[in-house]
Formats: sequence, structure tokens, C-alpha cells
Amino acid sequence: MAKLVVVSQGLAGLCHELGTGWTTLGRAVGNTFRIADASVSGQHCEVQVRGEELAVRDLCSTNGTYVQGQKVIEAVLQAGQVLRVGEVELRFDPSKAGSPPVTPFVNTMLVGFAASAPAVPISPPPQEVPVAAKVPEIEEAAVRKHHVLFVDDSLAFVETFGELCSVWANRTWRIHCATTADQALVILQENSMDLVVLDIGMPMVDGIQLLGLIRQRFPEVRIAVLTGKASADNRTACLAGGAVLFVEKPVSTEGSKVVFNLFKELMAWENRQGFSGVLHQVGLPEVIQMECIGRRSLILEIRHQQLVGEIYIETGAIIHVTVGELSGVKAFNRLLSLPGGEFRLKPFQAPAHRTVDQPWEYLIMEAARCRDEETELLAKNGNSKPVKTSAPKPPPADEEMSAGMDDEFVVVATYDGTWNQVEAAKD
Repeated sequence: MAKLVVVSQGLAGLCHELGTGWTTLGRAVGNTFRIADASVSGQHCEVQVRGEELAVRDLCSTNGTYVQGQKVIEAVLQAGQVLRVGEVELRFDPSKAGSPPVTPFVNTMLVGFAASAPAVPISPPPQEVPVAAKVPEIEEAAVRKHHVLFVDDSLAFVETFGELCSVWANRTWRIHCATTADQALVILQENSMDLVVLDIGMPMVDGIQLLGLIRQRFPEVRIAVLTGKASADNRTACLAGGAVLFVEKPVSTEGSKVVFNLFKELMAWENRQGFSGVLHQVGLPEVIQMECIGRRSLILEIRHQQLVGEIYIETGAIIHVTVGELSGVKAFNRLLSLPGGEFRLKPFQAPAHRTVDQPWEYLIMEAARCRDEETELLAKNGNSKPVKTSAPKPPPADEEMSAGMDDEFVVVATYDGTWNQVEAAKD
């Protein structure tokens, strides 16, 4: 069986038998082959046996990955050649004829999942598989509708975590994997994605740059960041760039289930609302709330008959609202009073002026209060025709005009920044 054997002094004799899948090498707990040396990165590189050769991929390590003394990002190691990770050298010994098959790769950070995952028989005899057992597979293919793209330079991680999510989703997720930015863009060009999950630490074009490219070319796609580099600066950059979620990579089965549930919730909302929607089906406050909680940057366009308004959201904060000649809070209240309409999400562009500085929670509550007061007033009068109120009458221009007027007056126009004549008053 193929193996990697450490030849450096101090760790000489340490070896690892290689399976058929990808094997991760690194200093941190969770790697398939853990090498406890300070020069080795937490997750340094990954390797996979291909016949008598060993494919090697560096995982943005600090001290580099070397094959025969040459620093590499991707390379192929021949039998007997030396792989160096940091300052640790390893020799590749391919499998010998007649060696027993090895167990396929299982990422140790997800090892607990093996106990809970349903057993999958390998090549069962045809007579042991009843016809009824094949029906769910047909139904499963028919209901599969969620497309998820995982982008990570560690193929071992995306394959393992992607399969894990697919099982938890009862095979209703179709998983796509990419290890480079160009692969991800090609997949997005050819497939409509419900969710894209990006890693940050990738060679050539990193995850933050790729996030910007995707937002420009595919603004309707929801993007989450799943990374091992969960610093405050990276979080700020990703959320400001349009990511709806920033999560650290899980190191246990329990953590993986939490991350899966977060992605599931994101997709459930996306599938329910879509990139565009109708306000009869979903309330505008809910749309605003989801975008602000996700700390997204975008323009929410609302259309109702001939009326068009825009709400500018920057990193989860409402900074500008406009509709007709109104702007700011008045425009926001006007849009949230609409009985229906259509909305769509557009890429963010900074407005010429910022007209809102209140928190979005306060804006929504105030708009709801104003709407409730209006509804209560209409309910007291029984309809939406010109409303008689007990408000004090305006001072008459002269005595002749005031003659015959009672204690009430009829509303013939409304004011929302401009005067609008009430329809019934035109008759």
C-alpha cells in the first residue's frame, strides 16, 4: 500500500498509509496526516495517490510545499521522490503489487459523522435489491432543486463537507465543487446557483477578490464565506463585499451541522423570496430585515404601478431612500405603506447623498406605527373614501365662507411631501 514516510531527523520513521481519496497534511488537529512541527502550517497541503504517482496541492501554507527542492502550488511526485512541507521531508513509497486495498479518505474533523450517516452498501447483488427500493432514487432525482457551489482550494474539504451537507439535506442539494476562481466562474456561468460558499485562502485569486467578481457578474447569487481565517478584518471585508454570512470552518461533526443549518436557512429564504418578488406575497419589512441582518450592500428597488423607489443598504445599514420627490424617512414610510408591488435587488452603488442615519429596526417600527394609525383611522370611518374627522377646522378666510360649516370638515387632499387631491373630492 502507498505511504508517505518522514525522513527528516527528529521525526524519522513517522509514516502514513495513503487512501484512495485526498489526504490533508498539517500541524493542526483534524488533518488526515498530522505532523507536529512548528514549520508546518495548520493545514499545509493535500495529496492523492494516482497509480504510481502522488498528486500534491499546496494549501496556501506559510513556509511552502516543495517537490525535489522546487516550491510548488500543484505538482506530481514520482516513486522515491521527496516532498518537503516546511522543514519536514517525506518520501513517497507507492503501493506494491498484491497490497490490500486501503480505506477511502475520511476527514478526521468529520469522523463523528460516520456513526450517524446511513450505511451505503457497496455493489449489492441485484437479487438483494427489490424493485420498490429503487423508487426513492427516482423521486429523489425529481425533487433535487438546490444547487450549491463550494469553492475551496482543498478538494478534500469540499468533497467531504459537500457530501456531508448532501446527506443531511436528504440528497435535495446538488453539490458543485471548484478549487480555483476560474473553475468557480465557469460553473456559475453554466448553472444557476442557490448558494455559493467561498473560502478566503486560495492561491492566485483569493476568496475576497472572487467575492467581488461574483457580485459583479452574478449579483443575484447569495454568497457565504466559510474559512479557516476568521479574522475581524476578513469578516468586515467579506460582509462589506456582499457576503450574507461569514462562518469559521467547523472542526467537529456538531460544528458542521450548525454550519449546514445556517446554509439551509439562507437557501430556504432565497427559495421563498427569490432575487425578485411580489409584495403581495412577502412583506417589504421582511425583505429589508433579511438584507440588513445579513449585512449586505445593495439597492432594493420597489415598483408599484407608476411609482418607483429605492432603498440603499450598505453593510446592513439603510443610508438613503428615495421615491418620487421624497427622500429620507418620508420616502421610507411612503414605500412601506404600499399595499403591494414588485421588488428586485440591484448591486450597490453609493448614493450622491445620505438621507438616513437611524437604525433600520427603528425605521421599520416607526413605519409600522404610522401605518397602524392610518389603518385605525380608516377603520373608524368604515371605508377609504374621503374621511370625516373631528380635527379642528382651519380658520375661515372670511365670515361668508364660514357660514353654515359645522364642527367637522371633509378631507379633499392629502399631503406626503406634495398635495394630492382625493379621488372622491373630484366628483
